Amino acid sequence: MNYRLSAVALGVCLMSSAIPAQESGTAAGKGVMERPGPAKSEMVNFAPRFSWAYQEGTGAKASTWIVLTEKEPPVRGWMAAKDRAEARRAWCEKEKTPWVAVKLDAQRKVDLYFLCPADGGMNTEMVSTINGLDSIVVKMESGSGGRLKGTLRTGQGNCPTSSGADAYCTPTGDYRFDAPLSK
Repeated sequence: MNYRLSAVALGVCLMSSAIPAQESGTAAGKGVMERPGPAKSEMVNFAPRFSWAYQEGTGAKASTWIVLTEKEPPVRGWMAAKDRAEARRAWCEKEKTPWVAVKLDAQRKVDLYFLCPADGGMNTEMVSTINGLDSIVVKMESGSGGRLKGTLRTGQGNCPTSSGADAYCTPTGDYRFDAPLSK
């Protein structure tokens, strides 16, 4: 009897390790995003608690997505979606929750940045560089295995500190993430 239970437990463990990561990770930090309005835009506070990362394509066309959200994302549904960008947008509209998604190219440089200010709409931002400081900076920690760990910082302008270090004139986001990497 004990051998059967041990064999079943071992089988469950082996099967669960073969299933690709389909859970969310953690995120922290604070920022703001713009919500366009009919008369004027408003700034929406954003404090993510969850993260998710996945890869698309191969070789020179490979890309990595990192998504930060305030509510637990429906990772299984997003993984199954034919159009993951539309699935994220629809979730934002339904749940009225903000998220940000950054697309990294094959060299892990920022390619695109999407923001959903909790209204179902989506803003797209491109990277701009002012005096050597990119408006969107992702730094990855090394040696994180099947996870992506790092920081995502956003802002406008470059107003160096008194020591000469680059600093945003208007910081808009300072986030940390630790996300399981899905394929």
